[in-house]
Amino acid sequence: MTYLQFTDFRNNSKEYFDKIENGDSFIIIRKGKPIAKLLPFRENSTGWKREIKKVKLKKSADSLEYILSERNEK
Repeated sequence: MTYLQFTDFRNNSKEYFDKIENGDSFIIIRKGKPIAKLLPFRENSTGWKREIKKVKLKKSADSLEYILSERNEK
């Protein structure tokens, strides 16, 4: 990870975003303090949230009855 002055990033942001797209990462420094970390976005990374099963309701079924039947099947 490379340290980068804020003004240099501001003035040359297109070049740095191109580098980030190619896998580089940077820490932005402003007034001698780190203020941001720029990392490439990874779509396949797993987050902290668990996957939630979506419930598809049948049009003719009562919602409560359907949910209870789904719970009983587990």
